[in-house]
Amino acid sequence: MVRTIITRSAMAAMTSLLVLGAAGAVHAQDTKKETVLATVNGEDVTSSEMAFIEDEIGARLGKLPPEQKQQRMLSFLIDLKLVAEEAEKQGLDENDRFKKQMDFLRLRALQNEFFRSNIDEAITDEKLKEAYDAEIGSAPVRMQVKARHILLEDEDAAKDVIKELDEGKDFVELAKEKSTGPSATNGGDLGFFGQGQMVPPFEAAAFALEKGAYTKEPVKTQFGWHVILAEDKREQPKPSFDQVRDQLRTVLAQKMFAEKLAELKAKAKVEPVK
Repeated sequence: MVRTIITRSAMAAMTSLLVLGAAGAVHAQDTKKETVLATVNGEDVTSSEMAFIEDEIGARLGKLPPEQKQQRMLSFLIDLKLVAEEAEKQGLDENDRFKKQMDFLRLRALQNEFFRSNIDEAITDEKLKEAYDAEIGSAPVRMQVKARHILLEDEDAAKDVIKELDEGKDFVELAKEKSTGPSATNGGDLGFFGQGQMVPPFEAAAFALEKGAYTKEPVKTQFGWHVILAEDKREQPKPSFDQVRDQLRTVLAQKMFAEKLAELKAKAKVEPVK
């Protein structure tokens, strides 16, 4: 359910993906006290710079112990400053290519700051809970079925199994003995599943059964012929607010940014050059 909601909302606001990650990093940096971690030829290497480096390469170092990860990032930042210092000595910061790149990076940085100030800081717990109630809390109840099945290679074999069940044979034991599917070893148990998780013919048959009933006719799918037992039915549990808080924040941020962008476009005069 959550995946469906998020996918739908994300499609409506795809342009915001350009700023979500970087804006979040900037927001996190604002709350940290600036400290000097090292110096390079007299120039400070600061904790805020480390925060930017973590956003840049942190994911690639995710499996390292925290202390080792910090050392790698600090080493990367020191190397970066040494190379940048030498590039300035060579006058590379004065060429046109560099200046155009800096202009573009300034645009991206301003976009990220706009996002932080107008979107990220505007998302409160109250707004997140409203989004939860609208998208998830008030969503229609969906059902799940807990089923077992016996998979056979042909229809006649499936009909023979149904006959044995009618005579009182145990479903679990028959599944272990005769099913050709991977779930045979655990008596054909498939656990609980919701709509859209099984192939259509199997799903339709399973949901149509009353609790405790099995199919009286074999069910054909691309995998073979099934005899299905509906062991239980229940309402599909909805995720709690805390479980989807971060996902809701992403969806809401995308939506708000798309709305802001639409407002700006409506007021702007954009004339493509043919």
